Amino acid sequence: MQKDIIRKKDNSRKAFLSEDSFDLIGILKNDYTYIYDAIEEEGFILKYSECNLFKELVYDNLVVGFCTYDFSREFMTAALSNIYILPEYRGNRIFLKELEDTMTDYCKPSIMEPTRLVVETLISYGFAQKVTDGIAVSAIEFIVPGSHVLSNAPYSNEELSTHFYDLDMCSCFHVLDLEKGIVAYSSPLNYDIVHYACLESRKNMDGKYFSNIIGSFCDSDVEFMKVILELEENLHVRNYTVDEIIGEGDDISEYLQSLIDDGHVTYEKALEIKQQIREEYESGMILNESLLIRLAYLFENNLEPTIKSHDEVCPYCSMPVDSHDRFCHFCGINLDYDIDQMQENLIKSINTSKSDFREDIRFIMYKFLKLIDEKIEFEYAVFTIENTYNISWANLRYCLEKQEYLSDDSITEKGYEFLHAHPLHFWEKYHMDIVDYTDFENYFYNHLYMNHIDICLTYLEKFGNDEYILEIIDEIKNDL
Repeated sequence: MQKDIIRKKDNSRKAFLSEDSFDLIGILKNDYTYIYDAIEEEGFILKYSECNLFKELVYDNLVVGFCTYDFSREFMTAALSNIYILPEYRGNRIFLKELEDTMTDYCKPSIMEPTRLVVETLISYGFAQKVTDGIAVSAIEFIVPGSHVLSNAPYSNEELSTHFYDLDMCSCFHVLDLEKGIVAYSSPLNYDIVHYACLESRKNMDGKYFSNIIGSFCDSDVEFMKVILELEENLHVRNYTVDEIIGEGDDISEYLQSLIDDGHVTYEKALEIKQQIREEYESGMILNESLLIRLAYLFENNLEPTIKSHDEVCPYCSMPVDSHDRFCHFCGINLDYDIDQMQENLIKSINTSKSDFREDIRFIMYKFLKLIDEKIEFEYAVFTIENTYNISWANLRYCLEKQEYLSDDSITEKGYEFLHAHPLHFWEKYHMDIVDYTDFENYFYNHLYMNHIDICLTYLEKFGNDEYILEIIDEIKNDL
């Protein structure tokens, strides 16, 4: 087989990256026949047949294997889905170099459904550590698709993300609810069935087994989390600065400009997000390590939690968190940030001109109350607002109740007064969509010493004798 191996100069290596997934088997059969033959001869079973990033693994100028990722070029996230190294080249720390390169070039990767061999390799590299005879913790997260997750209680096929692995059972696992004793764990992998006889071991996954898991976490949860923190601190992960991500001053970063050029976001939306990221970063709401996560969260208009079974959740987006987490891995918010202070800041912003901050909370409150007033189902109204304006229901409810606009999920008399005095009410009532709403809203709030109808009329009079504007003015005067 030696004569068939692809040779490289200076250990350079090829990578295939696509926005869409491509066929891994096809790549191996067409371009790396000797690797495909070795896989077949060894009986190695690939976990995933598709990927969007394929990378050669090179040792001593020879292509001796490959790895694949689910990779997001927009947000620099990478989940390792397959790795294979020719048997005669194993033991040369090729996997270690790949992980280190990924962390240096992009960010800390995660691993999709690791086999026991992968976890033991992570332990040998110092990326993971045994904390009991059978349990290992890892600085690199393990991801298990929802369809491959089992549990000792009813479970709704949610994706599992965890730092814990049971070496005896060859299983990623996570304690979902310590008090109720609920544990989720991964289905057996073919590789572990063949090489570690894990099906035989899993016959012991009975009530006693789960009780022992819960007991271990009750006794040593804090110690486990300390080990994970120490392991994470030893990783050489690239940390981006806020200027690298969004640009310094009025400039847009090359990174953000590339997203605009690729059509992932409009220029106007990018500017809005840039301003929000800058304000949140300077207030301590987000950390350097979570800048890209926060960016991804803000780019997605309809991003919602996909995991709801855990007992510990982020107070901002309600996704599961672990007690050792410094930031939420879903919305990117610093978990040490004072939520009460954030809510107070929202209240203060109610009396601030819209031009002075990114999103007018008054506008969001109006939109929500309008949905309720129009008899939209309450839960759907909450869902709509959360996914449109990047605000959690907890924070919006706090503002509404603090202003006495909402009580027992119903609009109060004061709430109706607010609705009927909001600039959007007049803009919609008199069909003023011929003018820019943001400009009208700013004018409205800057002239509150006048009555509301006079504000509308004086604003429209700025446009002179435009026939459509004159029609709107006549409508308002007739309505009087």
